[in-house]
Amino acid sequence: YLEKDSDDELEYQPVPGSPGANASSYGGGFNDDDEEDPLDAFMADVNKQAKQDKAESERKDKERCVKIEKGANLEDEKDKGLGRADIDDEDMQESYFKFMEEHKTNTVEDEIYEYDEDGNIIWTWKKVIDPLQPIDHATMEYAPFNKNFYHEHEQIKSMTTIKVFELRNNLNLKVAGFNPPKPVTTFAHFGFDEALMNVIRKSEYEHPTPIQSQSIPAALSGRDVLGIAKTGSGKTVAYLWPAIIHIMDQPDLKEGDGPIALVIVPTRELALQVYQEAKRYCKVYNINVVCAYGGGSKWEQQNALIEGAELVIAT
Repeated sequence: YLEKDSDDELEYQPVPGSPGANASSYGGGFNDDDEEDPLDAFMADVNKQAKQDKAESERKDKERCVKIEKGANLEDEKDKGLGRADIDDEDMQESYFKFMEEHKTNTVEDEIYEYDEDGNIIWTWKKVIDPLQPIDHATMEYAPFNKNFYHEHEQIKSMTTIKVFELRNNLNLKVAGFNPPKPVTTFAHFGFDEALMNVIRKSEYEHPTPIQSQSIPAALSGRDVLGIAKTGSGKTVAYLWPAIIHIMDQPDLKEGDGPIALVIVPTRELALQVYQEAKRYCKVYNINVVCAYGGGSKWEQQNALIEGAELVIAT
């Protein structure tokens, strides 16, 4: 009897009102094997997503292979490799650097500009200008003009060769050329008229400087002069005074005529300095002077040149 009772497995009968009895009423009993483990559910989702990603990757690989077969460069594609699209695809920055590398021979480096005090660009590069057609002056008919205005003073004319040599030595003058004129010692030896002499006196000049005493007689004689002197030695008036004498001997300008005398200097500052000096001496003769330089108003300079100018200072 005892052995028969131990071999028989009786079904568990929960006590009415117990948790087991309540659970059995909602699904036929309580069983731990029927509830899904959260970790197993998570791993199942991961495996499912991995299969989807793998299928998507295989699909993209097939599409790329089709593109390669249709004409893409196989070697380049091998170098790039087949991987994640978000890594392999170029972004905007990578595309820019690639473009600059491929077209680096066509790019122009940014230039560094210099600006003057008015904010205008100082041109530091040469502008390409087509050269003018050569002119055969032998075929041109020019009106005759006088270029020799120098009349040697009696005191200078009476100077001997030894006196001239001593004077040049005292003035530290070195002269080259065929039969150069003798240097002078006073402004009266130049033979200027009274109007110009009055302006010279107001300029507080006491006597000609070495460059003036030798170059002005040569320029008034119509000779070509190459004068070299240090700063502050009076070089400016050494060519302005003879230029005024030449201008006053020319006929009045007509509409469309260019300047009679042209002064070219290297910098704007020097151009303005020469311009102020020229206006002082040209004012008494009603000679129009125009200064044309970089950084100024081209419209104003153009209008001034159109109106006519006997003397132009430019850079």
